[in-house]
Amino acid sequence: MSESSSRSIFEKLIYLGIATFFLWPFVQLWSIKAVPVFETDTHLRASVALENLMEEALSRPYERVSARSSYKAVAGCEDIGLQGRVEMFPHPDMPANVMIRATVRWGMFPLGKSLSLEYLRARTRP
Repeated sequence: MSESSSRSIFEKLIYLGIATFFLWPFVQLWSIKAVPVFETDTHLRASVALENLMEEALSRPYERVSARSSYKAVAGCEDIGLQGRVEMFPHPDMPANVMIRATVRWGMFPLGKSLSLEYLRARTRP
């Protein structure tokens, strides 16, 4: 009897872990904005800067970028050392689509943090 109940708890933990693994990317930005863990507004400013980087990348026409872009300081967030970059590259499995990835990072090496957003866009040809 004790073996079946412990297996049930173990199975529930596995299901919870799998659900958390797949749902975490969808709630990451929302949780930063809705449930701030720290008293500072660093996470909120980073998430807003990330969304602004992605909006800026989506407003530009597609350009084939082969090399990875380097991190650059985000305007207005120099006081927290926020750096951001945007990458655009062809999707590896669907050549008619383009992946756009915006990433921001801040902090020092052992405590550095980063947030990223990805967007799949259909490429149009003139």
